Amino acid sequence: MAGDKGSKLSGLKTVILAIFFIVIFLVFFNYLGNRAGEKRTDEVASEIELLMEYDMYGNYPKTPRDVAKLHNRYFEVLYGEGLSDEELVVMNQKIRGLYSSELLLYNDENTNLQKLKDNIVAVDEAGYEYRSFELPEASQVQYYTQEGVEMATLEVKIVFNVKKGMEYMYVKYVMVKENDQWKIHVWGISDTIEMEE
Repeated sequence: MAGDKGSKLSGLKTVILAIFFIVIFLVFFNYLGNRAGEKRTDEVASEIELLMEYDMYGNYPKTPRDVAKLHNRYFEVLYGEGLSDEELVVMNQKIRGLYSSELLLYNDENTNLQKLKDNIVAVDEAGYEYRSFELPEASQVQYYTQEGVEMATLEVKIVFNVKKGMEYMYVKYVMVKENDQWKIHVWGISDTIEMEE
């Protein structure tokens, strides 16, 4: 009888220890998961701050590829983070700092801002989630001169999460050199679109 009581007590201790270790295990991994989530949130917040405070005068991108990269960094945040109206205004102003004088002439700031807001809503309603972008190799940027003006073209691959998997869209840029800086002269979706299940 005493042996039965001792073995029951020993079995109960084993069960309690097992439950204790499972709880510790779950708490530990929950903690790690929360830390990773906080880190991602901090990284997103840092990127938003960096882009809102970006110095277009002192740190303007050097190459057409760098201009496209910065342009897409803005769009990666704009189409994924639910920014406030005040943040959208600042981001729109920063993006306009990458545009050529002619592009600015035909697109006033308020019109740009409204188009930006409409596009963000449309992308969200269509179920697209901006995932990432891929720049072309430097050797794939095409340089040429048109009517004595230096110009360049390149395509950037945009990756979206969609219900069916992922979708790739290509954005073509035509840039012009103004005052020794590459400026976006024309940009838009090219004909090439791919889907991956």
